[in-house]
Amino acid sequence: MGVRIRVARLRAGLSQEALATRVRRTPESISNIERGQQLPALDTLFELVEVLDLPLTELLDTGNDTRKLSRKRLMAEGQIMEMVRGLSDNAIEVAISQLAALRSIK
Repeated sequence: MGVRIRVARLRAGLSQEALATRVRRTPESISNIERGQQLPALDTLFELVEVLDLPLTELLDTGNDTRKLSRKRLMAEGQIMEMVRGLSDNAIEVAISQLAALRSIK
């Protein structure tokens, strides 16, 4: 969850300090959440999704067992998800083809 929040914060062009101000928390609290040191309280979670324009379901998605993935890998996947959101349908088709080709490389 923390990595997803960080990616969304960066996409929104916010510093940890700016996000903290907007959700009425300390920068240290935002840092701890992003690093996975603490989970946000429910009210903070709702404020984060509103400020970051992020679907709550995306933060709570447990489709992958992220505990087995490296932080670098999680960040990369989050960045890819953000890029895909901005693509047209045609561009998504091209991206899928390119990713399929990359997947075949061992």
